Amino acid sequence: MFDTLLNLLFKATSVQPEYTKRHCIAAKQSATACSVCRDVCPHEAISFKRNKEVVIDDIECTGCGICVQSCPSQALVSKVTYQRGAPLKCSQVKGRAETVQCLGRMTPSDYLRLAGTKDNVTLVRGNCADCKIGTETVPTFIEEATSRAQALAELVGRDLGFETLTEERYDATDNPDVISRRDLLRGGWRGVQNTAADALAPLDPGGDDGDALPTDMRNQYRVLELADLSPDTSVSWPVPRVAEGCIMCPVCTNVCPTKAFRRDFKPEGKDGTALLLEPSRCNGCDACVKACPVKVISLDEQLNWFELSSGPQEAYYRDEKEGQVGGVSR
Repeated sequence: MFDTLLNLLFKATSVQPEYTKRHCIAAKQSATACSVCRDVCPHEAISFKRNKEVVIDDIECTGCGICVQSCPSQALVSKVTYQRGAPLKCSQVKGRAETVQCLGRMTPSDYLRLAGTKDNVTLVRGNCADCKIGTETVPTFIEEATSRAQALAELVGRDLGFETLTEERYDATDNPDVISRRDLLRGGWRGVQNTAADALAPLDPGGDDGDALPTDMRNQYRVLELADLSPDTSVSWPVPRVAEGCIMCPVCTNVCPTKAFRRDFKPEGKDGTALLLEPSRCNGCDACVKACPVKVISLDEQLNWFELSSGPQEAYYRDEKEGQVGGVSR
């Protein structure tokens, strides 16, 4: 009984990120193919089991989130809780305000959730250079994540701003997004349910399954879905392009951690083999680019909304009957 209670307490207070093996490039190949999380960890808390599966030391991990932000395939996810619309501070800043272990744990979709219905959000951090949890690189991760959140907010017609302060103490005076007793009496319970659903809908990924995409990736795509974009709208979303010379080997399909690639043998009405790509499943991890034996794959950082949302498409086709090969142009 004591051991059970101790385990529950540990899980409730653990700051280490969650690891999803199926999204890990190292698990798909080996630590030789990707060891970014281990290399960037400032506390030497990460190692590899049998040179493939990521292992995070419960004691050494401080929960800084640097490995999460650096993981190219989003196989690591921080567990963070916060109240929407409230200023947010790191754990090294004293005072009364919503707190997370380190602001480096926050992803772009976390920042969108944090903002709620507010247009301006205050973030407060301590002196990262002398911090025992994170390092001097944390402000860079904060800037990158908030910039991405602002770009996503702009697509849905919102001008979202972030103010980052460096303080030793911060006491929040802003009111978070909460449903008041008056709102409850005016609108009834159904109205409150609708308000909550509207606020959370853009970032609700739905149920998880064995084929699910990384959480932040799903959340960002959900925002784009709800933005009502025109088909030719340019969006920042990495996608691989396959040039002439593809030998139709299975390497890219095998190493892809999100199953964005697959081969279609004898597609309907054709005699050859098609390499299919579902752009919305690509997270830009670069695994296919590095693993391709004939080096014909490159990443394109921009595409339009029609291509991103249209499902599986031919990235390359090889006609076995005529001996012709060719990449499919945009």
